[in-house]
Amino acid sequence: MEDTKRVSFLRELLSERPVSLSTQLFKLVDDYEIYCSFIERDVDLGETISSPLRDSDECPSFALFIPTKVETFRPEEIWYKDLGDGRSGNVFSFVRKFALHHYGDVLVNRYDTVRFIDDHMKLGILSGTPTKRERISRQFSKRITTIRYKSRPFTKKDKEYWGNYNLTEEDLTRFNVKSVKYLLETSGLVRKEFRAKDLVFIYQIWDKVKLYQPEASRSFKFRNTCPGDDFRYYQGYEQLSKKPKTLIITKSFKDLMVFWKMFNIEMGIPMDVIAPHAESIKLSPKFVDGIKDVYDNILCVSDYDLAGVKFANQCKRYNFDYKFVSTKRTKINGKFKVLDKDISDYMSNHGLAETKKLLESWELNTI
Repeated sequence: MEDTKRVSFLRELLSERPVSLSTQLFKLVDDYEIYCSFIERDVDLGETISSPLRDSDECPSFALFIPTKVETFRPEEIWYKDLGDGRSGNVFSFVRKFALHHYGDVLVNRYDTVRFIDDHMKLGILSGTPTKRERISRQFSKRITTIRYKSRPFTKKDKEYWGNYNLTEEDLTRFNVKSVKYLLETSGLVRKEFRAKDLVFIYQIWDKVKLYQPEASRSFKFRNTCPGDDFRYYQGYEQLSKKPKTLIITKSFKDLMVFWKMFNIEMGIPMDVIAPHAESIKLSPKFVDGIKDVYDNILCVSDYDLAGVKFANQCKRYNFDYKFVSTKRTKINGKFKVLDKDISDYMSNHGLAETKKLLESWELNTI
């Protein structure tokens, strides 16, 4: 066959090759629009929201991100991460889990998943008459999130808030906790100013920060620039003295400070405390080996819920001890809720003396 005829023949074959459903889908919509359609709101990349894949998510832990660590992906590909249970994946994985959770539909393959998206978004792909719509062109940069701020002296309300947990200004300063007056643009201009009655704090962790707004809605309570998979940025890592025999691994900066204050100051028992940024984080072998070399005793303390129990099971596999502050549950609005779920709640609800009794019952000074 002559070269010109061969090229013509191949072009004809290629022109008749059916276009995949995924290709047809992404001609009409991108990943971001699919996520927002199912979540029913626009979500900024990196913004933490209540998970649409679980019934209960009191501490927002679901976010969208660009998969920089994935070797091969489409230019506009966006993944999700649910820190509450450790799940993550691409948009098709998200839709499969969404369909199962909300409708009980089991989408077994890509065809079923595209069909579900097609029906939900009324795109008309499978009907053979795709809707006439313009695909939005978006540019998402693989930028590193930054939070710029200007701090202020702790306000009266700040001191009252932390006082509920037996924490003083001296304790907060030791752990690099600051009250925030302004959030700043990259240029240095003021993006947002906070009033004296607003509770807004920064946890400074080396060169990264974690923004904490206790009274904000769940979607805006936390912002975090710390890499979750780097144990050097675990909360409290910077303050480890590596002198005590015992290390407590807990689940939040607030709990970390309460534990440290109770053992080291109130009870006179030397203790180091550290906290990954979520109970769903898998402890790295390097971190586990490192703390085993330094500490004789390692105790994990988590909430008595699904994420906390999974974290406790992870600790059991490493032969760490583990405890729950409380396993007492009560039914509120038809749902069971754990009372005194963490040491911060226990301190706030019962006070210093009762919290001291609880920790003394753990007999950590004898192990």
